[in-house]
Amino acid sequence: MQKIGKALGSEVILTVLTRNESDARQTLEIIWANIVAFEKRFSRFIVDSELSTFNASAGLETKISPDFRKLLLIAKKYSLKTDGLYNPFILPSLNRAGYIGSWPNTSDYNQVLNYSIRQVFNIDKLIVKKSSAIIPANGALDFGGIGKGYLLDQLAQYLDKSDINNYWLSLGGDIICSGHNLENINWRIGIADAQDDEVVIDTIDNKGAKMALATSGTTIRKGLGWHHIIDPRSGLSADTDIITATVTAKSGVEADVYAKCLLILGSLNAPDFASKKKLYAIVQTLAYSGDKALRFSK
Repeated sequence: MQKIGKALGSEVILTVLTRNESDARQTLEIIWANIVAFEKRFSRFIVDSELSTFNASAGLETKISPDFRKLLLIAKKYSLKTDGLYNPFILPSLNRAGYIGSWPNTSDYNQVLNYSIRQVFNIDKLIVKKSSAIIPANGALDFGGIGKGYLLDQLAQYLDKSDINNYWLSLGGDIICSGHNLENINWRIGIADAQDDEVVIDTIDNKGAKMALATSGTTIRKGLGWHHIIDPRSGLSADTDIITATVTAKSGVEADVYAKCLLILGSLNAPDFASKKKLYAIVQTLAYSGDKALRFSK
């Protein structure tokens, strides 16, 4: 059974296969409720979300929920693993670039959520304690780099614990899948041409196992002179020749983070990063897109 809707600023497609229709319907409703709850709690576009409340309290030690703590620790972990290429502190730079309101209405926002005058800090300035956390008074966090991946991992974990082995979950193109489809065939994910999304240039087979996939690109969420992938090293939209980077991984967070890192690095440095992280990736540039896309093997 399948459920399609809008959440997290994207199209959401949820597919689960269970023994009967009633179980599938109930499972989909539980998953959808979790997606809605996650957005309300951790969206930077909602004034009273836990994330926005935390950013409003920057400089003060602030009580946090267990889920918020998990997100903070994962953000810190991957910032360290990528030597700062992923940095949740990039929100002020993102706002300065022009991405303040929720996509696609980036100029429609509550001024309280505009952090353009704040600064970007290194990850060591994020202090996470047992039930509280603190960031510098002039900083602000964004979970855009890991949020969908984290949520996919949580939803997949729920399905695994419920003994549901066959599913396909897509949050705006970030995907996690397991098992097989209705015809008992492995899930196959089509990779679109970066310059023509009606054309599929490749497919990736999950081989019946759990697999996460994320694509990061500069072709959609952009404005005049900017796109939404910020290079923490410059504080500006990444100056890169890569227009889309697709990565497969065991977790949604890992796929999400590493796809963005490859894009930021550009085609010259992306192969070395992919090799060190043992990634399978498909990278498209203006010169190497479509059938000419670059492929990095594990």
